[in-house]
Amino acid sequence: MIIVKGGIQVKVIVIGANSQVGEFVIKCLAENGYQSVAVINEENKVPDMKKLGATEVNANGRGDFSAAYSGCAAAIFISDSSPNTGSDKTVLVDQRAVIDAVKDAKQNGVRRFVMMSAIRADESSGGSAETIGAKHMPDELLRQEELAYTIIRPAEMTDEPGRGTVAVAASLAENGGTIPRQDVASVLVAVLENEMAFNKTFDVSGGDTPIREALQALK
Repeated sequence: MIIVKGGIQVKVIVIGANSQVGEFVIKCLAENGYQSVAVINEENKVPDMKKLGATEVNANGRGDFSAAYSGCAAAIFISDSSPNTGSDKTVLVDQRAVIDAVKDAKQNGVRRFVMMSAIRADESSGGSAETIGAKHMPDELLRQEELAYTIIRPAEMTDEPGRGTVAVAASLAENGGTIPRQDVASVLVAVLENEMAFNKTFDVSGGDTPIREALQALK
């Protein structure tokens, strides 16, 4: 499933564009020749999204923004931690938000769905079944849908400049290292048309392999 055909500029909806990773995603999409619809929560952020390169901006992120999917070929869903979530806590993905996003995508003919899921760098088997189960439930919901999905679980994210190199694995070691947010965004965009990433779930952290090369090695 290649979403760019005949040189037509493809439009991608970005849910969670107001997050730090989301801002990098919008910029990266523009740099790679995509159109984008930035879904955000605050009207006053619209000019910022436009400056980053968003083609369209929908500021109804907390309400019904299903109409924003119109004309889009792919969706990028970015989960983010709550302001009350400490760095040592499991980041929970809003299950309802995932369900609604997938439903709206399918209803609007969007068949490519990329999700930045949650991972805690130091999570171990000692975590409670309740919190670990809640973290992975949205991932499982997406796998059951008739979409070409990719679920990306980043290591602990930092504000360092992106390096353009990563490590990709089905599961990171318990101490999964770190990764710049800019590199997470680059991975989210790079998987859009990379068939090696279709219907895959993988962890990503900082590493020494160029992003596209690392993705081509997915099995």
